[in-house]
Amino acid sequence: MTMNEQTIQKTQTGALRRLTRTDEFGVLIPLIIIVAVTTVLRPAFLSVGNFSSMFTQLTFIALTALGASFPLMVGQVDISTGKVAGFAGIIMSSLVVDHGMDMFPAIVIAMAACLAVGVLNGVLVVYWKIPDFVATMGTLYMVGGARYLFVKGYQFSLATQESHKLVDVFDGRYFGMPIYVWIMVAIFAIVFVIIKKTLWGRRLLAVGDNREVAILSGIHADKMRVQAYIISAALSAVAGLLLTLDVGVGLPETGDGWEFRAIAGCVVGGVSLAGGKGSPLGVLIGISLVFVAENAIIFLGCPATMKVAVQGLLMAAAVLCDLYRQKRKVAA
Repeated sequence: MTMNEQTIQKTQTGALRRLTRTDEFGVLIPLIIIVAVTTVLRPAFLSVGNFSSMFTQLTFIALTALGASFPLMVGQVDISTGKVAGFAGIIMSSLVVDHGMDMFPAIVIAMAACLAVGVLNGVLVVYWKIPDFVATMGTLYMVGGARYLFVKGYQFSLATQESHKLVDVFDGRYFGMPIYVWIMVAIFAIVFVIIKKTLWGRRLLAVGDNREVAILSGIHADKMRVQAYIISAALSAVAGLLLTLDVGVGLPETGDGWEFRAIAGCVVGGVSLAGGKGSPLGVLIGISLVFVAENAIIFLGCPATMKVAVQGLLMAAAVLCDLYRQKRKVAA
């Protein structure tokens, strides 16, 4: 073997080792196992139609999980994400149907309202020192109740609004997948670059890893934490708007239960509850694992109530792994 061949082999071996030591690889293994076992028991599980359907449904909760990962990365939590997603869809559809507003201004106003919720969460947690779980639970109920005030017992059907053609765009498929799937992929790619390759991303993780050290190094930790809540609300709003445009109906139930599935996906995907650790790729794989496990339960004929138990089991396992990593970090 020549010197060049030995160098290439060592490089490939080193790259493989680095890959297998990543948190994302650790989450990918149980995902592959679940898919393999379910396929053996129910071959239809691996069909193109089923996976296309799962990936389509995954889009909205994945964006919500990506949003929820930002507060987690700075050592906080946001449990209002699901209700914010539903709030965005209801505001947009209400403005379009009840007030005859064009779609794009309605989307801008809905986004602005949800960003205001993100700012409120940030102010309550960062500057008013209210515990994050309590503060975001308050906005969860506030926004959740506001959705029903808007609908007044009705559904807002965007499909009947002939002047608004944006809904029709979401009915089409591009390269075999709906447009909102490609929007989700683009957003994850952009966030991945921001977190992994930019100074802002490194500062965000630094705040979560050790806030005091981050402050001493000149980072405005409080500002970063508020920004994390704003981004969380923004991405949740995008998820809610995309789902509303997809189904063509504004429903107050949109987003119910998303918040804890999103957090479960984040933690399973390697986002540390203590902050300072996480990646968009890990979030995507983590929420995919949760989603595929839920789908597998249905395919295997188990009671639907088992889905909640599986979510809890996956999250408990992920939390234990996170605690183990934190202890190893402290010991080192």
